[in-house]
Amino acid sequence: MEALSVLIAIALIHCSLFFFDTIFKTCSHYPYIYFLKNTGLEVKAFRIKWFTTAFNRKIIKWGMDRSKFWTAWFNAGVVVSVILLPLATIAVLRMTFNIWTSGPSFDNANSEPLLEPMIPGIDMSFNEIGYYIITLAVCSIMHELGHALAAAREDVQLFGLGILIAFTIPIAYVNMSSEQLTSLPLKNQLRVICAGIWHNIVLATIAAAILIFSTWLLAPFYAVGNGIYVKTILSNSPVLGPTGLLEQDLIYEINNCPVKSTEDWYDCILNAINRPALGYCVKQSFIQEYDESVPARQKTNGVINCCTPDSEAAGSLCFEYIEGPQAAPLHLPPHSCLPARAMINQSQNFCYTSHECLFHDTHCLKPSLDNVTKIVQIKRKVGKDVLFFGHPADIYRTVDVSDWVPKYSFLNPKIPEALTLLCKYLTTFSAGLAVINIVPCFFLDGQYIINILMLYLLNFTSHNKNIRQTVILTITSIGTLLLCINLLYLLMNKLL
Repeated sequence: MEALSVLIAIALIHCSLFFFDTIFKTCSHYPYIYFLKNTGLEVKAFRIKWFTTAFNRKIIKWGMDRSKFWTAWFNAGVVVSVILLPLATIAVLRMTFNIWTSGPSFDNANSEPLLEPMIPGIDMSFNEIGYYIITLAVCSIMHELGHALAAAREDVQLFGLGILIAFTIPIAYVNMSSEQLTSLPLKNQLRVICAGIWHNIVLATIAAAILIFSTWLLAPFYAVGNGIYVKTILSNSPVLGPTGLLEQDLIYEINNCPVKSTEDWYDCILNAINRPALGYCVKQSFIQEYDESVPARQKTNGVINCCTPDSEAAGSLCFEYIEGPQAAPLHLPPHSCLPARAMINQSQNFCYTSHECLFHDTHCLKPSLDNVTKIVQIKRKVGKDVLFFGHPADIYRTVDVSDWVPKYSFLNPKIPEALTLLCKYLTTFSAGLAVINIVPCFFLDGQYIINILMLYLLNFTSHNKNIRQTVILTITSIGTLLLCINLLYLLMNKLL
């Protein structure tokens, strides 16, 4: 519902802008038209376009500086793009073959597609739509900046750059002289056409490197791998209280399960849910000293209770021998009402059976609880252990934790989390755009790359222009068809 509300709000903003734009233009408001002309803004239905020439001089200056470096840089882009072209084409062919052989089933559990469309609210959290939009904008700008720099290096006239926002998707574009571009030698044309793909590959590589080395880069400020940091706790969380969990706590163990990362946090809580209730190895002297049991009675849910209401209010719980009454010593009752925190604190170790209690004169007792309620002991670096009675899933649902533990009080784990998440998006999106753009498909860079490559190759084998055009058109049409089949199939997998 939140995702739908945001999309409706964005649609209303677009409609309002288009409505006022139409009104102002119809009424011939000269200041408004003058404003649009000077700012380069253009408002259409669910589209906002911005075009500027302000960066032309700077881009031309960048492109002409260090000419040897840029020549080597864009030559590397040509080599990498030409190598990537057959690999991406083979990948698309393989995906299409898998679709045809697997039939029309929309269950892609066993398939391994190279690229999948990412749809906010379906296969990614709608809360991350900001990262989604920023990543698309950055990848698109880097792509077009590559074309602009390469064009300036080849002395192709640059008219300007712009950004088109189609509903929520930002798309950058560069406007240059197509006549001057086509008049260049084929090798020089390849430098300009491949520059966008090359910049996407470089951006994905840099983002992946930052992601891989983020732990080392942020080591002076954050610790990772020695526990998890409690960021926020919901107000309705059952772990709140005078002896409960606190924000900024550092958790390192749940029951007997070590917690070093958020993945461990999830796994340990899942273990607490799925596994039988843990027992505790308790000394016989402790049982005899603190036992406040009354004749055991069975509740309606089948749980045995041996505590009075006053004892339960004071934090006591009914414990029973795991082996059953037959295995209990004759001088100890089969059920004991014991103070839960004191018992767990002095417990020698966890146990499932009595033989796991290795110390002399200790017995394995487990809490008498239903199958849903569990005792969860949360160990933290500072403060007493937190004891939770209830369903462990309530802990996971109401406590937000982070892998990044700040070394200083003024730091917040949201900073490295945002950085790593942005790098993940940049790596995925930038690499994906490079692979998609290299496929020989209409309106993509691959169309022009295959066109230049085929012209270059066929110049040595034939001078028949019709043959060249037929070969190029056939390859591009097949590439377009295959890519459309794959994208439609993947979208239907997600939406149906």
